[in-house]
Amino acid sequence: MDQPAEKDELETEIHRGNFTRAVALAESRGLTADRVAELKVKALWQMSAVNRNAPGTRRLADTYGFNKERVREILAQLQEKAAQKGDRSIEPCYDHATRKYLSFEQWLEQFLKNWDRLAKS
Repeated sequence: MDQPAEKDELETEIHRGNFTRAVALAESRGLTADRVAELKVKALWQMSAVNRNAPGTRRLADTYGFNKERVREILAQLQEKAAQKGDRSIEPCYDHATRKYLSFEQWLEQFLKNWDRLAKS
């Protein structure tokens, strides 16, 4: 595959919001560490705040080499930015595990509390 097509594929995945795939493409193409890290953070945010997928968030954290404290830092910073922007992804939504509507802050607290119980990759 030639360079423009590879770049187009990466940009397409980013545009689609498929950040986990974009991370894999960026790593395989040798993009800068900063760019890959940026995409990893977006993928982690998407899996946690948008999808509210605790096992998926834990698997991504393990795959990307993020420990519990680093995940807490990343998600807390992004939560703060989202609150300032009025981002709807942090609004309460139904959590199947607790059978309650949880804000992202509450979901994050629950996620971190159960960190060790969540299956590793």
